Amino acid sequence: MLVSAACGGGSGSGTAGSTTGSATSTTSSAPAASADPVEWTGTFCEGIGPTIDGVMSLLKTMFEGGADDPAVQKAALLDYSSKAAPALTRAGEELEDLGAPTAEAQALHDELVKFFTESGDTLTKVSTDLAALDPADPEFATKLEQLGGDQADPSKLQEQIKKLQDDPQLGEAFTKAPQCVALQEKMASLGG
Repeated sequence: MLVSAACGGGSGSGTAGSTTGSATSTTSSAPAASADPVEWTGTFCEGIGPTIDGVMSLLKTMFEGGADDPAVQKAALLDYSSKAAPALTRAGEELEDLGAPTAEAQALHDELVKFFTESGDTLTKVSTDLAALDPADPEFATKLEQLGGDQADPSKLQEQIKKLQDDPQLGEAFTKAPQCVALQEKMASLGG
């Protein structure tokens, strides 16, 4: 597991008496910029995959008549948020554990970890709040619009993908990570 691998072996020198003078000098930024860019972007794409799948499924449901049925809307939105929330949260944790792939990408890394974490938290809360809504309530649509705010907006995810693609090193890695290639193929098949 990525979390276990990233957390293992960074704190101590392990052997008590063998070689006290052989420790090499390392900078404090080395662990923060040690992730393989292809692995890092793959983790990013793996994290957003369920969200994109959920949005596609949600749109399909709405276009097939679900937009006119509050109970169907609620079910589709619960399905989306219950899958997207843990995927985004897990991706935030895994990216945090991997660390930034380069020192130059540290700010983008931090931004994306924050985005994933906050989006996962928001969608978790949206799921809870949505579950409490009654589709028979005449105010259902109004109450539904108030859930999640900006963080629950799927277009925010598109903005994060664009930032990653625009980064010189990570953009190149985005074209090489198998998870990202599969994601791009899925998006191309949709005409996007």
